[in-house]
Amino acid sequence: MHYTGQTFRPPREAYSPLLEVTVGCSHNECTYCAMYKDVSFRKAPKEQVIADLQELSPYADRLDRIFLLNGDPFILDTDYLLEIADWIYEYLPNIETITCYASIFDIKNKSVEDLKRLRKAGYNQLYVGIETAHDPTLKRIKKGCTQEDEYRELAKLEEAGIDWICMVMSGIAGKEDSFAHAEETAALLNKHQPLSVSPLTTSVHAGTELAEEVARGDFVPLTEGDILLEEIHLLEHLDLNPRALFFGVHAYNTAPVIGRFSEKEEMLRKLRAVYDSMTEEQKNARLQRYGY
Repeated sequence: MHYTGQTFRPPREAYSPLLEVTVGCSHNECTYCAMYKDVSFRKAPKEQVIADLQELSPYADRLDRIFLLNGDPFILDTDYLLEIADWIYEYLPNIETITCYASIFDIKNKSVEDLKRLRKAGYNQLYVGIETAHDPTLKRIKKGCTQEDEYRELAKLEEAGIDWICMVMSGIAGKEDSFAHAEETAALLNKHQPLSVSPLTTSVHAGTELAEEVARGDFVPLTEGDILLEEIHLLEHLDLNPRALFFGVHAYNTAPVIGRFSEKEEMLRKLRAVYDSMTEEQKNARLQRYGY
């Protein structure tokens, strides 16, 4: 298998084959991100993609899902994504789900009809890094979209019948806007419901614009106690399908918790119990998180 630079995939794709169809991230401007700074965005060569599919083909009977790399392959135009699907089915005919990371601006360049064609071709589930629905924070972190964009583009996914998994960044709005970030993000997700919500704690990585903001004093990371209170506030305001999953087990999270929304009160009990058990020193600590 061919991989360029460091690869990234969601925890739940641990057993999915990873097929590199793009290198890097097409946006690559988010202030908090250091993931793709060493590579320029480009398509992977067709010959490479075909060779990787040929390498996977002996396992075809066992594979019903595939994850496309890297940062946001969904930026590729619809016809090319459909061509990739054709290549996949030629070598892996039992694939039922083609999934990848996608951003709001990736969805923006596709019509509802495009999305329906992609859904029919197997692109039936996407990982969308919302991070926040708080407009001032979206602007500050250079996410490349607005709250209005998020509502509009997620409505298109909904109309096309494409399921999505949501990533939310705890602490990304800072102390002053912490609860507004949680409430406005919850309102978006309640309107356009994901299969799952994955909160992960904001980390400050050397070499990023966010690290420069911290050094200047323009952004003060939340304390461990404030991060936990924000996650509790988010969960309190979420009203999702009972079968939807709250996947709060990222390695950066202060108190890992996972469960269906039918178990929401039990998850809240666990998070509140952790907060109540913390000393004042622990609540006021600002821990450094390293790596991805």
